[in-house]
Amino acid sequence: MSLKYFKFHFAILIILFGIASQACGVSQKATPAVVESPTSFTATADVQNRIPTAIATPTIAVTPSPTIATVTVMAVNGDISIRSGPDETFDAIAVLRKGMTVTALARSIMNGWVQVPIPSQEGKTGWVSILTDYSVVSGNVLDLPRIDEVEWPVGSYLLNCTTHQMLVEPGDKTLQPVGDSPKNRVWFSPGLYTIYDFDVSGHPQVKNLNLLSRIEVKIIKDGDGQQSECP
Repeated sequence: MSLKYFKFHFAILIILFGIASQACGVSQKATPAVVESPTSFTATADVQNRIPTAIATPTIAVTPSPTIATVTVMAVNGDISIRSGPDETFDAIAVLRKGMTVTALARSIMNGWVQVPIPSQEGKTGWVSILTDYSVVSGNVLDLPRIDEVEWPVGSYLLNCTTHQMLVEPGDKTLQPVGDSPKNRVWFSPGLYTIYDFDVSGHPQVKNLNLLSRIEVKIIKDGDGQQSECP
């Protein structure tokens, strides 16, 4: 084999070797590495501690509805007047008989008075005083709902038709004789009154009356038993 022929084949081998090397490099670069996706995940203890296991539900406090206190009033030692309002100036519209008991509904801004149902009048209410020797209260009155608004009654008149001067109690007011008109006509708040003849010795009692609202009461009989009429 000649040297020229050897060099020619050697060059061919070098060229083929280079081509094969480049082909192998391209093949290695073109094939990406395959990464397996994890099929499961297990959290570490630290991660598990950071994951809340439940959502706390807020607790709502429920306040029970207030209930009206039970307060009763019993009439003892006698009857109790039931009035149209919480004061003695209001008309007496019914009576709580001795031994009877009623349940109070409310209390007044005027101390010592409670609202009660009228036993003889279904659905009607009135007021009784609890600061007397004729009433016994069971329960705490201050627990009752309070009524602040009071519509005061309109007064009435006493008219003296006699020729004598009259004294009206309570209040120590006088009614002049009929001849001294108009001083013989005096305005009074509704309530219980006793009238005495001031011109007769001993001031005898002439009349007991329950003065209601918006009326006029004439006094026609004096302490001597004489009757008169107003002109």
